Amino acid sequence: MRIFRKKYISVPLIVIASLTLVYSVLVFSPIPFIAYWRGIWIETAMTTADHQWLATAFIPKGVIDKVMNGKKDTSDVIGGKDFLDETTDSSDTKDASDDTTAPDTIVPDEPEYPYGGSEGDILGQKDLTVGGKDYAGYTVSVNDIEQGIVVSDITGTSYRGKVMLIDDPSRVYLGVTPSKGVEGLRIKKMMDCYGAIAGINASGFSDPNDSGTGGDVIGRSYSDGDAWGEYVSYYGSILLTKKNKLVVGNVHDWENYDIRAGIQFGPVLIADGKAQFEDSGGYGIQPRTAIGQRSDGVIVFLVIDGRNPTWSIGCTMSDLIEVLEKYGVVNAACCDGGSSSVLAYDGEVLNKNSSANPDYGRRLPNAFLVAPKKTASDESVSE
Repeated sequence: MRIFRKKYISVPLIVIASLTLVYSVLVFSPIPFIAYWRGIWIETAMTTADHQWLATAFIPKGVIDKVMNGKKDTSDVIGGKDFLDETTDSSDTKDASDDTTAPDTIVPDEPEYPYGGSEGDILGQKDLTVGGKDYAGYTVSVNDIEQGIVVSDITGTSYRGKVMLIDDPSRVYLGVTPSKGVEGLRIKKMMDCYGAIAGINASGFSDPNDSGTGGDVIGRSYSDGDAWGEYVSYYGSILLTKKNKLVVGNVHDWENYDIRAGIQFGPVLIADGKAQFEDSGGYGIQPRTAIGQRSDGVIVFLVIDGRNPTWSIGCTMSDLIEVLEKYGVVNAACCDGGSSSVLAYDGEVLNKNSSANPDYGRRLPNAFLVAPKKTASDESVSE
Protein backbone atom coordinates (compact mmCIF):
# COMPACT_ATOMS: atom_id res chain seq x y z
CA MET A 1 0.00 0.00 0.00
CA ARG A 2 2.81 2.34 0.91
CA ILE A 3 4.63 1.62 -2.34
CA PHE A 4 1.48 2.27 -4.36
CA ARG A 5 0.96 5.59 -2.58
CA LYS A 6 4.53 6.67 -3.32
CA LYS A 7 4.07 5.87 -6.99
CA TYR A 8 0.72 7.64 -7.02
CA ILE A 9 2.25 10.77 -5.52
CA SER A 10 5.31 10.72 -7.79
CA VAL A 11 3.28 10.86 -11.02
CA PRO A 12 1.96 14.43 -10.58
CA LEU A 13 5.37 15.53 -9.34
CA ILE A 14 6.97 14.21 -12.51
CA VAL A 15 4.33 15.96 -14.62
CA ILE A 16 4.85 19.25 -12.77
CA ALA A 17 8.62 18.97 -13.06
CA SER A 18 8.37 18.19 -16.77
CA LEU A 19 6.06 21.13 -17.45
CA THR A 20 8.36 23.43 -15.47
CA LEU A 21 11.31 22.28 -17.54
CA VAL A 22 9.43 22.80 -20.81
CA TYR A 23 8.28 26.25 -19.69
CA SER A 24 11.82 27.25 -18.71
CA VAL A 25 13.22 26.11 -22.03
CA LEU A 26 10.55 27.88 -24.08
CA VAL A 27 10.72 31.15 -22.13
CA PHE A 28 14.40 31.43 -21.21
CA SER A 29 16.42 29.19 -23.54
CA PRO A 30 19.16 30.91 -25.59
CA ILE A 31 19.00 28.19 -28.26
CA PRO A 32 18.71 30.21 -31.51
CA PHE A 33 15.72 28.35 -32.95
CA ILE A 34 13.72 28.63 -29.72
CA ALA A 35 14.82 32.23 -29.10
CA TYR A 36 13.77 33.23 -32.62
CA TRP A 37 10.26 31.79 -32.41
CA ARG A 38 9.84 33.05 -28.85
CA GLY A 39 10.66 36.52 -30.14
CA ILE A 40 8.23 36.16 -33.05
CA TRP A 41 5.49 35.05 -30.64
CA ILE A 42 6.10 38.04 -28.36
CA GLU A 43 6.33 40.53 -31.23
CA THR A 44 3.18 39.20 -32.87
CA ALA A 45 1.16 39.39 -29.65
CA MET A 46 2.49 42.77 -28.53
CA THR A 47 1.84 44.46 -31.89
CA THR A 48 -1.88 43.72 -31.69
CA ALA A 49 -4.36 45.98 -29.94
CA ASP A 50 -6.32 43.34 -28.03
CA HIS A 51 -4.24 40.16 -27.92
CA GLN A 52 -1.16 41.21 -25.97
CA TRP A 53 -2.28 38.82 -23.23
CA LEU A 54 -1.02 35.96 -25.40
CA ALA A 55 2.45 37.07 -24.30
CA THR A 56 1.87 38.86 -21.00
CA ALA A 57 -0.17 36.01 -19.47
CA PHE A 58 2.76 33.65 -19.14
CA ILE A 59 5.99 35.36 -20.23
CA PRO A 60 7.82 37.55 -17.68
CA LYS A 61 7.86 41.28 -18.36
CA GLY A 62 11.65 41.34 -18.48
CA VAL A 63 11.70 38.83 -21.34
CA ILE A 64 9.01 40.74 -23.23
CA ASP A 65 10.77 44.07 -22.73
CA LYS A 66 14.07 42.66 -23.97
CA VAL A 67 12.42 41.55 -27.20
CA MET A 68 10.37 44.69 -27.78
CA ASN A 69 13.28 47.02 -26.98
CA GLY A 70 14.81 45.75 -30.21
CA LYS A 71 11.89 47.01 -32.30
CA LYS A 72 13.12 48.78 -35.42
CA ASP A 73 12.42 52.52 -35.50
CA THR A 74 11.88 54.09 -38.93
CA SER A 75 10.38 57.33 -37.61
CA ASP A 76 13.18 59.47 -39.06
CA VAL A 77 13.20 57.80 -42.49
CA ILE A 78 11.79 59.47 -45.61
CA GLY A 79 11.45 57.77 -48.97
CA GLY A 80 10.94 60.04 -51.97
CA LYS A 81 11.92 63.18 -50.08
CA ASP A 82 13.17 64.88 -53.26
CA PHE A 83 9.64 64.76 -54.67
CA LEU A 84 8.44 67.03 -51.86
CA ASP A 85 10.61 69.79 -53.28
CA GLU A 86 8.53 69.82 -56.44
CA THR A 87 6.40 72.93 -56.82
CA THR A 88 3.45 72.95 -59.17
CA ASP A 89 0.54 75.20 -59.95
CA SER A 90 -2.38 74.34 -57.65
CA SER A 91 -4.40 73.18 -60.65
CA ASP A 92 -1.63 70.95 -62.01
CA THR A 93 -2.64 67.33 -61.54
CA LYS A 94 -1.43 66.00 -64.87
CA ASP A 95 -0.40 62.44 -65.43
CA ALA A 96 3.18 61.65 -64.47
CA SER A 97 3.76 60.25 -67.96
CA ASP A 98 3.34 63.79 -69.34
CA ASP A 99 6.07 65.15 -67.05
CA THR A 100 9.24 65.00 -69.10
CA THR A 101 11.26 66.66 -66.34
CA ALA A 102 10.52 64.08 -63.63
CA PRO A 103 13.94 62.88 -62.42
CA ASP A 104 12.94 59.26 -61.92
CA THR A 105 11.13 58.61 -65.21
CA ILE A 106 14.25 57.23 -66.91
CA VAL A 107 17.17 55.95 -64.86
CA PRO A 108 20.56 56.57 -66.54
CA ASP A 109 22.41 53.50 -67.80
CA GLU A 110 19.33 51.31 -67.38
CA PRO A 111 16.77 50.19 -69.97
CA GLU A 112 13.74 52.44 -70.31
CA TYR A 113 11.45 49.54 -69.45
CA PRO A 114 13.38 47.43 -66.93
CA TYR A 115 10.39 45.33 -65.83
CA GLY A 116 9.44 43.62 -69.05
CA GLY A 117 7.21 46.38 -70.37
CA SER A 118 7.32 48.39 -73.56
CA GLU A 119 6.02 51.66 -74.93
CA GLY A 120 2.28 51.76 -74.35
CA ASP A 121 2.47 48.59 -72.24
CA ILE A 122 4.44 49.51 -69.13
CA LEU A 123 3.30 46.36 -67.28
CA GLY A 124 4.26 44.04 -70.14
CA GLN A 125 0.71 42.72 -70.23
CA LYS A 126 0.87 41.57 -73.85
CA ASP A 127 3.34 38.91 -72.75
CA LEU A 128 1.38 37.80 -69.67
CA THR A 129 -1.20 35.04 -69.43
CA VAL A 130 -3.47 34.11 -66.55
CA GLY A 131 -1.93 31.04 -64.93
CA GLY A 132 1.52 31.93 -66.24
CA LYS A 133 4.36 33.65 -64.41
CA ASP A 134 4.91 37.40 -64.14
CA TYR A 135 8.38 38.96 -64.26
CA ALA A 136 8.81 38.47 -60.49
CA GLY A 137 8.10 34.74 -60.79
CA TYR A 138 4.61 34.69 -59.28
CA THR A 139 1.46 33.27 -60.88
CA VAL A 140 -0.78 35.77 -62.68
CA SER A 141 -4.45 35.60 -61.65
CA VAL A 142 -5.73 38.77 -63.38
CA ASN A 143 -4.38 40.42 -66.52
CA ASP A 144 -6.76 43.27 -67.29
CA ILE A 145 -5.20 44.97 -70.30
CA GLU A 146 -8.08 47.42 -70.76
CA GLN A 147 -7.74 48.65 -67.19
CA GLY A 148 -3.95 48.45 -66.94
CA ILE A 149 -4.05 46.14 -63.92
CA VAL A 150 -2.18 42.92 -63.16
CA VAL A 151 -2.85 40.75 -60.09
CA SER A 152 -0.60 37.86 -59.09
CA ASP A 153 -0.77 35.24 -56.34
CA ILE A 154 1.97 35.59 -53.73
CA THR A 155 3.28 32.49 -51.96
CA GLY A 156 5.99 32.22 -49.32
CA THR A 157 7.14 29.70 -46.73
CA SER A 158 4.35 30.59 -44.29
CA TYR A 159 2.17 33.06 -46.14
CA ARG A 160 -0.02 33.73 -49.15
CA GLY A 161 -1.45 36.90 -50.57
CA LYS A 162 -2.05 39.07 -53.62
CA VAL A 163 -0.07 41.76 -55.39
CA MET A 164 -1.62 44.29 -57.76
CA LEU A 165 0.23 46.47 -60.27
CA ILE A 166 -1.43 49.66 -61.55
CA ASP A 167 0.06 51.15 -64.71
CA ASP A 168 -0.81 54.80 -64.10
CA PRO A 169 -0.23 56.40 -60.66
CA SER A 170 -2.58 59.29 -61.43
CA ARG A 171 -5.47 56.81 -61.18
CA VAL A 172 -4.69 55.99 -57.53
CA TYR A 173 -6.43 58.16 -54.94
CA LEU A 174 -7.87 58.04 -51.43
CA GLY A 175 -11.55 57.31 -50.88
CA VAL A 176 -13.07 58.28 -47.52
CA THR A 177 -16.20 57.19 -45.67
CA PRO A 178 -19.00 59.78 -45.89
CA SER A 179 -19.86 59.09 -42.23
CA LYS A 180 -16.68 60.39 -40.59
CA GLY A 181 -16.57 59.83 -36.88
CA VAL A 182 -19.54 57.47 -37.07
CA GLU A 183 -19.02 54.52 -39.39
CA GLY A 184 -16.67 53.32 -42.08
CA LEU A 185 -17.42 51.53 -45.35
CA ARG A 186 -16.47 48.03 -46.41
CA ILE A 187 -14.09 47.99 -49.36
CA LYS A 188 -16.68 46.98 -51.98
CA LYS A 189 -19.09 49.66 -50.80
CA MET A 190 -16.27 52.21 -50.84
CA MET A 191 -15.48 51.23 -54.42
CA ASP A 192 -19.16 51.47 -55.39
CA CYS A 193 -19.45 54.97 -53.91
CA TYR A 194 -16.43 56.21 -55.86
CA GLY A 195 -16.85 54.12 -59.01
CA ALA A 196 -13.44 52.53 -58.44
CA ILE A 197 -12.14 49.42 -60.18
CA ALA A 198 -9.85 48.31 -57.32
CA GLY A 199 -8.82 49.18 -53.79
CA ILE A 200 -6.96 48.31 -50.59
CA ASN A 201 -7.44 49.37 -46.98
CA ALA A 202 -5.45 52.40 -45.84
CA SER A 203 -5.57 54.06 -42.37
CA GLY A 204 -5.95 52.44 -38.99
CA PHE A 205 -8.95 53.22 -36.82
CA SER A 206 -10.12 53.05 -33.23
CA ASP A 207 -10.93 49.39 -32.59
CA PRO A 208 -11.66 48.57 -28.92
CA ASN A 209 -12.08 44.82 -28.41
CA ASP A 210 -12.06 44.28 -32.19
CA SER A 211 -15.45 45.99 -32.40
CA GLY A 212 -14.55 49.27 -34.08
CA THR A 213 -16.88 50.50 -36.81
CA GLY A 214 -14.16 52.19 -38.88
CA GLY A 215 -15.54 55.65 -38.26
CA ASP A 216 -12.73 57.04 -36.10
CA VAL A 217 -9.55 57.35 -38.14
CA ILE A 218 -6.17 57.23 -36.41
CA GLY A 219 -3.77 59.90 -37.61
CA ARG A 220 -4.27 62.38 -40.39
CA SER A 221 -6.09 61.63 -43.63
CA TYR A 222 -6.25 63.90 -46.67
CA SER A 223 -8.29 63.54 -49.84
CA ASP A 224 -9.66 65.99 -52.41
CA GLY A 225 -8.51 68.96 -50.35
CA ASP A 226 -10.31 67.69 -47.26
CA ALA A 227 -8.25 66.91 -44.13
CA TRP A 228 -9.60 64.54 -41.49
CA GLY A 229 -8.10 63.46 -38.18
CA GLU A 230 -5.21 64.73 -36.09
CA TYR A 231 -1.55 64.20 -36.88
CA VAL A 232 0.07 61.63 -34.56
CA SER A 233 3.81 61.45 -33.96
CA TYR A 234 4.01 57.66 -33.72
CA TYR A 235 3.03 57.04 -37.36
CA GLY A 236 4.78 58.14 -40.51
CA SER A 237 3.08 59.50 -43.61
CA ILE A 238 2.06 57.83 -46.87
CA LEU A 239 1.52 60.57 -49.44
CA LEU A 240 0.73 60.97 -53.12
CA THR A 241 1.92 64.25 -54.62
CA LYS A 242 0.18 66.15 -57.38
CA LYS A 243 2.87 64.83 -59.71
CA ASN A 244 1.83 61.31 -58.69
CA LYS A 245 4.92 60.42 -56.69
CA LEU A 246 4.65 58.25 -53.58
CA VAL A 247 6.40 59.69 -50.52
CA VAL A 248 6.67 57.65 -47.31
CA GLY A 249 7.96 58.36 -43.82
CA ASN A 250 8.68 61.34 -41.62
CA VAL A 251 6.68 64.17 -43.20
CA HIS A 252 4.47 66.17 -40.84
CA ASP A 253 3.94 69.56 -42.49
CA TRP A 254 1.72 68.33 -45.32
CA GLU A 255 0.30 71.76 -46.02
CA ASN A 256 3.71 72.96 -47.24
CA TYR A 257 3.74 70.54 -50.16
CA ASP A 258 1.70 69.73 -53.25
CA ILE A 259 -0.04 66.69 -51.83
CA ARG A 260 -3.29 65.34 -53.26
CA ALA A 261 -3.80 62.34 -50.95
CA GLY A 262 -2.32 61.04 -47.74
CA ILE A 263 -2.69 58.91 -44.63
CA GLN A 264 -0.61 58.06 -41.60
CA PHE A 265 0.67 54.58 -40.91
CA GLY A 266 3.87 52.58 -41.14
CA PRO A 267 6.54 51.52 -40.78
CA VAL A 268 8.51 52.48 -43.88
CA LEU A 269 9.60 49.33 -45.71
CA ILE A 270 11.73 50.71 -48.54
CA ALA A 271 13.08 54.26 -48.84
CA ASP A 272 14.78 55.40 -52.05
CA GLY A 273 15.57 51.80 -52.93
CA LYS A 274 16.97 50.88 -49.50
CA ALA A 275 15.29 48.12 -47.48
CA GLN A 276 14.58 49.17 -43.90
CA PHE A 277 14.28 45.68 -42.38
CA GLU A 278 16.35 42.51 -42.54
CA ASP A 279 14.08 40.51 -40.23
CA SER A 280 10.84 40.92 -38.29
CA GLY A 281 12.15 44.13 -36.72
CA GLY A 282 9.96 43.77 -33.64
CA TYR A 283 6.69 43.53 -35.58
CA GLY A 284 6.21 39.76 -35.57
CA ILE A 285 4.05 37.88 -38.07
CA GLN A 286 0.73 39.42 -39.09
CA PRO A 287 -1.64 39.87 -42.04
CA ARG A 288 -0.31 42.98 -43.78
CA THR A 289 -1.09 45.62 -46.39
CA ALA A 290 1.56 47.68 -48.17
CA ILE A 291 1.65 50.29 -50.91
CA GLY A 292 4.72 51.01 -53.02
CA GLN A 293 5.92 52.59 -56.25
CA ARG A 294 8.45 51.57 -58.87
CA SER A 295 10.89 54.09 -60.32
CA ASP A 296 8.80 54.25 -63.50
CA GLY A 297 5.71 55.33 -61.54
CA VAL A 298 3.82 52.03 -61.42
CA ILE A 299 1.93 51.66 -58.13
CA VAL A 300 2.06 48.33 -56.28
CA PHE A 301 -0.58 47.13 -53.80
CA LEU A 302 0.46 44.13 -51.68
CA VAL A 303 -1.80 42.27 -49.24
CA ILE A 304 -0.70 39.21 -47.25
CA ASP A 305 -3.30 37.00 -45.56
CA GLY A 306 -2.81 35.68 -42.04
CA ARG A 307 -4.13 34.15 -38.83
CA ASN A 308 -5.23 31.03 -40.70
CA PRO A 309 -2.86 28.06 -40.12
CA THR A 310 -4.38 26.08 -42.98
CA TRP A 311 -3.90 28.94 -45.46
CA SER A 312 -1.51 31.66 -44.33
CA ILE A 313 -0.26 32.67 -40.88
CA GLY A 314 1.02 36.08 -42.02
CA CYS A 315 4.44 37.52 -42.77
CA THR A 316 7.26 39.60 -41.33
CA MET A 317 8.38 43.02 -42.54
CA SER A 318 11.34 41.48 -44.34
CA ASP A 319 8.98 39.09 -46.14
CA LEU A 320 7.02 42.09 -47.45
CA ILE A 321 10.22 43.78 -48.57
CA GLU A 322 11.41 40.65 -50.36
CA VAL A 323 8.23 40.55 -52.45
CA LEU A 324 8.21 44.30 -53.13
CA GLU A 325 11.84 44.28 -54.24
CA LYS A 326 11.07 41.54 -56.76
CA TYR A 327 8.63 44.00 -58.33
CA GLY A 328 11.20 46.80 -58.43
CA VAL A 329 9.60 48.95 -55.72
CA VAL A 330 11.79 51.85 -54.56
CA ASN A 331 9.50 53.46 -51.95
CA ALA A 332 6.97 51.59 -49.81
CA ALA A 333 5.26 51.56 -46.43
CA CYS A 334 2.72 49.53 -44.49
CA CYS A 335 -0.91 50.52 -44.30
CA ASP A 336 -3.12 49.14 -41.52
CA GLY A 337 -2.91 45.37 -41.24
CA GLY A 338 -4.41 42.50 -39.26
CA SER A 339 -8.07 41.75 -39.90
CA SER A 340 -8.36 45.00 -41.90
CA SER A 341 -6.02 43.83 -44.68
CA VAL A 342 -8.08 43.56 -47.84
CA LEU A 343 -7.65 43.82 -51.61
CA ALA A 344 -10.60 44.10 -53.99
CA TYR A 345 -10.93 44.26 -57.76
CA ASP A 346 -13.91 44.53 -60.10
CA GLY A 347 -16.45 44.32 -57.28
CA GLU A 348 -14.94 41.31 -55.50
CA VAL A 349 -12.61 40.81 -52.54
CA LEU A 350 -9.63 38.84 -53.82
CA ASN A 351 -7.74 37.89 -50.67
CA LYS A 352 -8.70 35.51 -47.85
CA ASN A 353 -8.70 38.15 -45.14
CA SER A 354 -9.04 37.35 -41.44
CA SER A 355 -12.09 39.51 -40.77
CA ALA A 356 -15.33 38.04 -39.44
CA ASN A 357 -16.84 38.63 -42.88
CA PRO A 358 -14.09 37.75 -45.39
CA ASP A 359 -16.28 38.21 -48.47
CA TYR A 360 -16.67 41.88 -47.56
CA GLY A 361 -13.89 42.72 -45.10
CA ARG A 362 -14.07 45.18 -42.24
CA ARG A 363 -15.56 48.66 -42.28
CA LEU A 364 -12.81 51.13 -43.10
CA PRO A 365 -12.29 54.88 -42.59
CA ASN A 366 -10.63 55.18 -45.99
CA ALA A 367 -9.03 53.18 -48.77
CA PHE A 368 -6.56 53.62 -51.60
CA LEU A 369 -8.69 53.24 -54.71
CA VAL A 370 -8.03 52.93 -58.45
CA ALA A 371 -10.09 54.91 -60.94
CA PRO A 372 -11.18 52.93 -64.02
CA LYS A 373 -9.81 53.81 -67.42
CA LYS A 374 -12.14 55.04 -70.11
CA THR A 375 -12.43 52.24 -72.62
CA ALA A 376 -13.23 52.60 -76.30
CA SER A 377 -16.81 51.43 -75.64
CA ASP A 378 -17.20 54.07 -72.91
CA GLU A 379 -16.08 56.80 -75.28
CA SER A 380 -18.42 55.64 -78.06
CA VAL A 381 -21.37 55.69 -75.65
CA SER A 382 -20.51 59.22 -74.48
CA GLU A 383 -20.38 60.40 -78.09
